[in-house]
This record gives sequence, C-alpha cells and structure tokens, in this order.
Amino acid sequence: MLVILQAILAFILTALYAVNINLVFDFSGIITVFLVFIVFNIIVALVLLLLFVIFIYTTEKMSMKAMWKHYVVHYYSMYLFRFYYRVRLIVTGKENIPKNNNFVVYCNHIEYTDPLFIMQVYKNFPIAFVAKKPLFRFPILKNLMYSLGNIPITRYSDRSALESIIKAIGQVKNGQPMGVFPEGKRTYKNELIEFKPGSFKLAQKAKADISPICIYDMHKLAKKWRILPTKVYMHILPLITYEEYKDLDTVSLSQKVYDIINEQLNKYKNN
Repeated sequence: MLVILQAILAFILTALYAVNINLVFDFSGIITVFLVFIVFNIIVALVLLLLFVIFIYTTEKMSMKAMWKHYVVHYYSMYLFRFYYRVRLIVTGKENIPKNNNFVVYCNHIEYTDPLFIMQVYKNFPIAFVAKKPLFRFPILKNLMYSLGNIPITRYSDRSALESIIKAIGQVKNGQPMGVFPEGKRTYKNELIEFKPGSFKLAQKAKADISPICIYDMHKLAKKWRILPTKVYMHILPLITYEEYKDLDTVSLSQKVYDIINEQLNKYKNN
C-alpha cells in the first residue's frame, strides 16, 4: 500500500514539474523525467520515514495492545522489506494461526529481522517479543519496542531474566501474545542450536497455547551485494494447546517444540 502511495505521489510531483517547466519530450526530456521521478521517489520515501518516526514518538505512551499501532508497523515493515529489501515471504500453515490472543510464539532465530516477519503474518494480533536488552539502547528503536509491549531480557542475570519472564506472563494473561526465540541468540543459518528450557516457563505459567514457527533462509537477507529479489520461508506449525502439554516439565516441553521445528527445517532442506 505504501509502495503504491509513494509511486502515485512521485508520479504526480513529476507531472507537475514537467508541466511547470514546459518540458519537451524528446530523448533528453525523457531522461530528465526519469531522473526527476527517481528524485521525487527518494523525497517521498524520506517523508514517509519521517512520518513513521513521528508516529513512534507520539504514540509511545498509548496502549501497547492497540491494534492500529501494530497495523501501522505491519504496513511499514512490508513496505521496507518487500520494496527496498526485495524480499518475498512465502508462508505456509496459515490455518494453524491461533484464533484468540492466549498464546506464545516459539520460533527458531536466524536474523535480527525475524520478529518483523512474524508480525507481518500475525498481523491481527498485538504480538510483542522478549528481546535481548542491548536492542533497547538505540533511540527510536527503543521507543518503538517499548511502545508495542516488547520486553528486554538480560541473559547473564538470572534475577533480571526472571523479572522479564514474570512481566511477559502478565502481558499474556492480559491479552497480549508474546514471541520468544528459545535458542537465545541468532544462528545465521538453517540449523537449530539447543533450546533454553527456562524460556518455556512463560507459556506454562500463563497457561497459554504454544504456536511453533519454523523460519528458513532468513540469513540470505544479509548476503553482500545482493541485487536480485530473494525468497524466505515461514511455516506455522500446529498449535500446541495448554491442555496438551500442561503435565510436561520445561525440559520435556522444550525438547518437544525443538523436535517439531527441527522436523520442519529438515523438510525445507530436502525440498
């Protein structure tokens, strides 16, 4: 939608420019129109970025569950990654997306951008994430993350991590789904590393369903000198209801989700 808006505005401004200077449409005139169109595209893109920054600062204190805030981020992330990053997200298993807000997403973690792609697919939920604390040090990004309900966690402090999990449990109980990357760090490859069983306390204590996700090829986004569009993949695995896992301890539950995601990873590799 924003791509179309940008193109229309750039076209209108270019047409007004051409009419205003009585441009002659010979070869040089066509080249001029093309260059002016590119310049106006850049100007409109910068204006859209400025508006998004203004949106972040002016809505920071509003409800983190407000769906309209999440929709704005959804559409802007689509604009950014589909148009500028030239990424095509191929999603399967959409029929497994939860029907209510009482769930926690558990997903393998390949790249920084993983949460934004998950938000695109779970666009009808005010989903937030438990994320490492250093990400909350950057201006604008910090304001956006707090605004949407994301929770910082310190991996090297058990007490701080426990406080973060307790806060996340409260948000899930209050109707805001959360996303967790149980590996605890990015892998930059299509391989799983060991899950941290403690991350599953969030779903257990909130008595929430678990929505497992498998992502694939996300590391291709960071490939140097990439020019052509690239495909990345996401499969929404069947929901694991609280009733199904409530008698499992965190170690057993962690292994169960690990096996489910790993099986899907192997299917991607074998296709």
